Amino acid sequence: MKIIEYVTDVDVNRTCRQGTINTTYDKIVSIMGEPTYVDMGRDEKVNCEWSAKVTYQNPLSDDPDDTKTATVTIYNWCTESIPYTLYPWHIGGHDILAEEVVSAIFRNEIKPSE
Repeated sequence: MKIIEYVTDVDVNRTCRQGTINTTYDKIVSIMGEPTYVDMGRDEKVNCEWSAKVTYQNPLSDDPDDTKTATVTIYNWCTESIPYTLYPWHIGGHDILAEEVVSAIFRNEIKPSE
């Protein structure tokens, strides 16, 4: 999958868990920047989340202008605090392609668009 660009801090309503990525907090920050959302409350289900709207080349097309977009999130779930060591961070999105999109971002260490 070829990622064209992505922007962070987007509306993530109606997204849900689509997979996981085993990585560290520092690795996510090095690629995606600081979290979009942080709540240190021990009773919160999500303490830390990154959100992005990603434009990528349609994997079913050879036309480089045939693009699609996906809204994705990376977040912890029910851990009582932000996990800083290796952790299976949850990937959220509108469909299962969210996991593939996030994997491509991390595999190629693609930074967000300005």
